[in-house]
Amino acid sequence: MAQLSRRRWLEEGLSLLEEVGAEALPIESLTSRLGVTKGPFSHHSNHYQDFQERLLSFWQEEGTLRILQWAEQEAKPPEKLARVIRASLHSSRLDVALRGWAFHDDQVRVHHLRIDQQRLAYLEVVVFAIRADPPYAKLLARLLSSRYVGSQHIIPSIEGEELGALYQLV
Repeated sequence: MAQLSRRRWLEEGLSLLEEVGAEALPIESLTSRLGVTKGPFSHHSNHYQDFQERLLSFWQEEGTLRILQWAEQEAKPPEKLARVIRASLHSSRLDVALRGWAFHDDQVRVHHLRIDQQRLAYLEVVVFAIRADPPYAKLLARLLSSRYVGSQHIIPSIEGEELGALYQLV
């Protein structure tokens, strides 16, 4: 059997987290799902805390930094903002699972706080570039962010065209 890459472990960890939640992340669940023993796991991570930190960093890269880099490909701030909004139109159960996990785990909470701050700071910079009014930029960034988070926690979640319409109202 070919050795699993670190990326494969992390992708599967995020998939498991999205489908079942943080309680499904014991190494036994992950190795069972991948059809391997615990031995290959130790090749990529020294212990569960190490894997958890790598998983959270991977999520930050995939769920935040890539989107911000994609938005930065636009020259004009309104188009940057439109890209960030477009990326948020499809609700992510992964974001919901990670936010729920953050309520029960200090390491996850610290990481999630850093990501929320990164997302808010980016929105604030882009909004400020559109309208040079610091209080307005800060409030609109918070409104957009809370709209995104709130839309995921309503049952059923608000996404797609309906969420896009809500952003238009803002």
